[in-house]
Amino acid sequence: MDSEAPPFDVCVVAHITRDRIRVGDAETTAPGGVAFYAGLALHRLGRRVAVVTKLAREDQTALLSELRSAGITVYCRESEETTAFGNEYSGGHGSHESRLDSRVLTVTSVATPFTPSDLAGVRADWFYLGPLSSQDMSVEFVESVQSRGQIALDAQGLVRKIEAEKIRAVRPADIEALLRPVSILKVDAQEAETLSGASGHEDAARRLHALGPQEVIVTFASQGSMIFDGEKFHYIDAVGGKVVDATGCGDTYLAAYLDRRLASDDPEPSGRFAAATATLALEREGALHGGALEVRARMRGSEKARKNLAASLQTDDREPPSNHEPIDHFELQAMKRNSSVSTREGSGVAVGD
Repeated sequence: MDSEAPPFDVCVVAHITRDRIRVGDAETTAPGGVAFYAGLALHRLGRRVAVVTKLAREDQTALLSELRSAGITVYCRESEETTAFGNEYSGGHGSHESRLDSRVLTVTSVATPFTPSDLAGVRADWFYLGPLSSQDMSVEFVESVQSRGQIALDAQGLVRKIEAEKIRAVRPADIEALLRPVSILKVDAQEAETLSGASGHEDAARRLHALGPQEVIVTFASQGSMIFDGEKFHYIDAVGGKVVDATGCGDTYLAAYLDRRLASDDPEPSGRFAAATATLALEREGALHGGALEVRARMRGSEKARKNLAASLQTDDREPPSNHEPIDHFELQAMKRNSSVSTREGSGVAVGD
């Protein structure tokens, strides 16, 4: 390791992107990508965080200003191009499910891949890797990271092959070698099936766990998430709230989960904290604005709402849920319509890509 470098709790390694975000008729352009959303979330949760990224020289001032203004240490390596994404959500502000669960991505340019030398001078306990395309990180690079610290990997980019600005889902031929050094893996439901070859999320999590990761997180957008630790499946409901901007939700979830695992929390409470943090991020445009106090307040409010709803269900001769997760309006109505409802269904706010 490089002894002269300051230690960090987490180093986020990912391309900062130039994002075009379109929701209905409204369109904005802003910095984005895993490094942006996860870096700011970890910082605002109180972690010592660094970001390693690659950008074209002409984009560095505009796309890195918010990270640097927040006091985050940024190691920017130069690239001929900056990764540029188009994020199009089909629903308007009043449409809950479509805004969360339906996104069309396009890619107009991609930054150069990361190499082991990009981490020169960086020391951290954990490295949060966030590839955005299948070309971003090689097996050689991931293996070089393992010698520096533990790895949390958001695998969204591993399944993205970019062809003529379009994204095609692929299973990397070297997936076993890519996952072998990983400690915590996050995938969404579709990514889990693509990478594992399994058709069910629990089977997919088992297969991915067998490749190396000690913990596998599978997210289900508005239906919450699941964490498999090799012994038990922990189902985490999403926390209800007003949806303003879903971009970066999954990046924030994994950042918050890693924050709690650094604090030695178990997977289930870490997942609940992560779900509440993702909701706070969804309620405003841009990256997470609140910190741990705001997250804890949201968790307490959700628990109070769950108890009030559970009590109201007793008047309808239904058994209240046995877990301690919040229920949203949609789940409440379903429980009143049906005599048998799985309380593992989500409670309303996405935990997406």
